[in-house]
Order: sequence, then structure tokens, then C-alpha cells
Amino acid sequence: MNQPTTRRAPARRITTAAVAAGLALGLTACSTEDTAGPSADGTTATAKPHGYVEGASEAQEPQVRLLAVSADGSTIVHDLIADETTELDDVEAPDHSTTDGRFLVTSTEDRTTIIDGGAWTVDHGDHTHYYAAEPRVVGTIDGGGPVEVHSSETMTTITWLERGEGVVLDRAALGQGDVQETARVDATVLLPFGELLVAGTGTGVRVLDAVGQPTDGKPTDGAAACADPAGGIVTRAGAVVGCADGAVVVSEDGEPSTVALPEGAERPTAFSARAGRPTVAGLAGDRGAWLLDSREGSWRLVETERPLRAVSAVDDEDEHVVGIDDQGRVVVLTASTGAVATTEPLLDPDEQPLLQLDAQRAYVADASGPQVHEVDFADGARVARSIDLTAAPVAFAEVGL
Repeated sequence: MNQPTTRRAPARRITTAAVAAGLALGLTACSTEDTAGPSADGTTATAKPHGYVEGASEAQEPQVRLLAVSADGSTIVHDLIADETTELDDVEAPDHSTTDGRFLVTSTEDRTTIIDGGAWTVDHGDHTHYYAAEPRVVGTIDGGGPVEVHSSETMTTITWLERGEGVVLDRAALGQGDVQETARVDATVLLPFGELLVAGTGTGVRVLDAVGQPTDGKPTDGAAACADPAGGIVTRAGAVVGCADGAVVVSEDGEPSTVALPEGAERPTAFSARAGRPTVAGLAGDRGAWLLDSREGSWRLVETERPLRAVSAVDDEDEHVVGIDDQGRVVVLTASTGAVATTEPLLDPDEQPLLQLDAQRAYVADASGPQVHEVDFADGARVARSIDLTAAPVAFAEVGL
């Protein structure tokens, strides 16, 4: 999910870009060739099993965890399956944050920190791998400000919107605790798309190779017009870059198409959705939410009674959309029927909410209390449980997706 937000806490201003659903899909197939080496469970074997990742164990279901950082930099991981909490090393008190479904990236005005939640999913289309490893604080990068993160199987990109700069990191090395920079690109949006990069710049949307150079036969500067690019997400159908008048969607073959908003519509500046789904959501000013179907190339406005302050698309059979309104209520919209369900106010309306979701649940938190609320959006916005944390989170991610 990529949902930039602004948080107000005592004596400081916190902004968050939540992107659980911004986990980029690897577009290359798994190799089925065995390679000599130890097995994933540490036993001696003559070949590594299919899907082997060094230092990780493979599971039969998502290893879902909540990763949270408090206003003083205290960092914890709560295992939702085992109902256990682990303390990690402290980080600098964050001003901004973002997640790709495994890594939580926080930043101050001067420095960016990468935290590995130690759980992730790799979706190869016809099959899926679920991994778990030890969570840890990985390292830092000089420079800060509002930040976004996105990942494919091979690359992780971190982009600083206000600086107009993005960095490409080796994802395999990052998973082993090593921050290895492979490229830098001048861009306000930078998305890893399989082995390619999709960049939103002042000259439009560009498709680049893995080291940030134009690729033969692919669009280059100005090939896809996009004024004021802001907000990006990778879906099952393509890479999406938000523009002043709509969005540019880049297909798997590297071809861009423009999806224009209605004349005079207020644009979303961020997108959020369940990981890998083709339909994503963004705020529509005070009117509700925009749904962008990146496969069909169409927008749909879902209006709400109260303005929303955060929103994400589940993109399930019932077309659930989960938002948080300006009264601190979780609002569940069923776009297929028009039904609306809300909770009682769960969050301080003066605090910017933090919203994450998966296929069954939504998780919401704010800095007003040390709790995360788990909401069953398919059951009338029922609050399934409230999870106590050791401190109120100002940065928050659901990892393992």
C-alpha cells in the first residue's frame, strides 16, 4: 500500500506512506533447476529446494506480523500467528514511513532507516512462496524526507518525493542485512517492475533498465506524458504512476497507456491496495475514494458520507474498500452492492490513521494509544480484536504479504 499521510503528534509532525499493498510482483518465473547446497531447513542435502532463500524458512501460509515504531524510536514486531512480541534495536524517531510488505522504511529529515520485518510472500502467479526469517534493523541511507518504498524479487526502490531522487537497492543483499546501492535516478516515482524500472519524472514516465538507463525498444523521455508525477504502485496488471490529470499504466511489455480522470476531478496523490491486485484506491478529496482498475484502464468514484483520511482497496469478489473517515471510524464500502458499514470511532480524529490490510482483515492504528485494531471488513466492519503494543506506533506495517 502506498498511502502518504500526515501525522500530528506532540511537538512534531509525522507523515506516513503505507504501502502494504505496494509489494511489487516479480514478473519472471521461478527456476526449477536444483543447485548444490544446504536445504532451507538447515539439513544436509545435495540440492537446494525450489524457492530456497538463504537464512529463511518456507511455510505453507503467510507469516503475518505487525512491525511498529513509536515516537521515541522503540521498534517491535508482533507475530499475529504466535501472538508474540519481539523487541528490535531502537531507530531514530521517525518523521515519515513507508512499507513494501516486508521492509518498513522510516526517515527523518537527514537519514533513512530500513527495518526488515522478517516475513514476506513471493507470488509467481501459478504458485506462491511464504517465507520467515529473523526481523532486524538493516541499516541507514544518508538523506531523508517523505519517502516511498517498492520491491520486486530482485530490486527494492526507495524514493524521496520532495528531493526528486530514487535509489535502487539489491533486494537479495538487503534481505541478508546489506544495503547495496545499484543505481540512482532523478524521479518522484520509481517502481521496480520485474527486471525494469518505471520512473515518473518532470519529463514524463520512462521505462529504464535495472541500472537506470533507457532500454532498447522501450519508451524513453517524454514517450508517456505525465504532469506532476506523484504516487505509484505495482499491480498484477501493470505499474501505475499518478499524474495531475489521472495516471499512466505501464504494461508488462513496457508499453504505457494514459487513464484520464474526469475533467475537473481532484486527483489522488497516492494509491493503496491489497498486494498485487489490479484495482487500487486513492483519496478523492472530500468526496470519498477513487478506484483505478489498472487492467481495464478505468476510474470509478465511490462517494462517502464523511471525508476519508485513508483508504485501500481489497479488490475481492465483493469489491470491498476500507477507509478511515474524519471522525476516526473505519468505513467499509462494498462497491458491488453499495452497502456501507462503519465502526464506532476507534481513533483520535486529530491523529492521522495508519491503515494496512490483507485478504481477510484490516489493521488500524494511530499515535493516540498503544493498540492496533483488527477489523473484519467482510463481517459488517466487526472489530475482531484489539492488539496491545508496548508503545503507540507512529510508523506501522503489516508484513508477510
